[in-house]
Amino acid sequence: MVKKFLGILSLTLTCTLLGVVNRLESAEAAACDPTACQPPKCFCPSVNPPGGLPLEKTPQFFLLTFDDSVQEGTLKVANSLIGKRKNPNGCPIRATYYVSIQYTDFSLVTQWYAAGNEVADHTMTHPQDPFDDEIIGCKKSLNAFAGIPNGKIAGWRSPFLNWQPKTFDVIAQQGILYDSSTTALTDDATWPYTMDYGLYNDCWKGFCDTTIHPGLFEIPMAAIIDDKGTPHLMDPHLDGTPDVVKGWLQDNFLRHAKQGKTPFGLFLHPAHLNQLPGVPLAPGATDPAKNLQMLEEFLDWAVAQPDTWFVTSQQLLEWMKNPVPADQLKDFAPFSCQVPKIGKEICNGLDDDGNGQVDEGLVQNCNFNTVVWNTCYGCPSENPSLANPVPKGGDRFRVPTTCDSVWWDPIANQCLCQDANCAYTDLSKPVGNAGDNSTNAGGSNKGTNNGQPNENKKSGASSITSSNTMTLIPGFIIASIFMQWIF
Repeated sequence: MVKKFLGILSLTLTCTLLGVVNRLESAEAAACDPTACQPPKCFCPSVNPPGGLPLEKTPQFFLLTFDDSVQEGTLKVANSLIGKRKNPNGCPIRATYYVSIQYTDFSLVTQWYAAGNEVADHTMTHPQDPFDDEIIGCKKSLNAFAGIPNGKIAGWRSPFLNWQPKTFDVIAQQGILYDSSTTALTDDATWPYTMDYGLYNDCWKGFCDTTIHPGLFEIPMAAIIDDKGTPHLMDPHLDGTPDVVKGWLQDNFLRHAKQGKTPFGLFLHPAHLNQLPGVPLAPGATDPAKNLQMLEEFLDWAVAQPDTWFVTSQQLLEWMKNPVPADQLKDFAPFSCQVPKIGKEICNGLDDDGNGQVDEGLVQNCNFNTVVWNTCYGCPSENPSLANPVPKGGDRFRVPTTCDSVWWDPIANQCLCQDANCAYTDLSKPVGNAGDNSTNAGGSNKGTNNGQPNENKKSGASSITSSNTMTLIPGFIIASIFMQWIF
């Protein structure tokens, strides 16, 4: 088992190891005082349902999340797991994607968000120990080139689940709503809580009493516990045969249902479920197609369980602030699904004219020789980087603070929302400084917001209108496969 963990070192080694280390005695946060910590602004860590709901009236929430770059192959995996599965209100099930910018195709991020899913921050380059620019730059790039409103980029997950106290300092300063990087076993697999009294999870690190950030939510990542008591955090399908792992998943889901209906999570790197053409399987490895089939079978089983809702992390927190009983959730506005009816293609990640194609003829292909990606928002003069996450250039208009991207026409510079039902105003904190260009959600920056194009219309990319998808194979996938061969 340990060798298999090492075999996926490039993405999940640290994630897994953090999940199997028990909490030690030192530096635990002060006990949360429920008389002083009152919802909806403050939540103590607890396995009891929010709002005093009895167990039988509490919905069972399922958090399906994906990490790292968004590409044709990885998005295909994510969309396959969503499939045509529905929540009890008839809306498609939802998921959260923690996006790292390197190797990402921005047009696919736009499509993911437009479908009603969540996009969260996972750094620019997926480093072991991210600095401020990694966190800030990711958010800026997602806003500029995928059109995700800054106020909707509300979540964060640390690469390799490797966090430090400064990590929480930065995300709190940037107005991030929640973190989901800490791990949980059984006794500490709680409902999300705010960090008014510090962290409750991963206190073996010695930092829980130094991570006090009132109002910042922590969504613990509860491990999958196998029949021998061994925890498995991310990508549990890599740790056993499909039939065995499916049994673990079902048993753990039922355990959460009995343990206060605490949210059940399935945390995946879709790259491990996407077999690249021409790349042989590692010795002893299960065909990714079989693992994907097993996960789909498990999701079919889970969605059929009573009062089960697949939600994004933001949706979960919205419910916690207003814990509606399960029998009333079908009318709960944050869980609704309203698709904009526009009637013409505007490059917003949707099939607006109903012809079965998304943004046809409108997406620009940005070719920087070694890096190729697509966007609705214009090709910049150079590829986004840690030093310059939002390069100048391009001939499109970026999403303003007064319109959600599903209603924004980046070519005509027009918001097509005409009534209060679709109105949106981004009230999030201004994004901090990273590089030389700032996409400020709280105000106007020339060339980056309020429907303004870039100052420099000249682009360094070979820009053509196309629907081609990104063609590079990311190095971390190759490294992962290579490590599986070694170990």
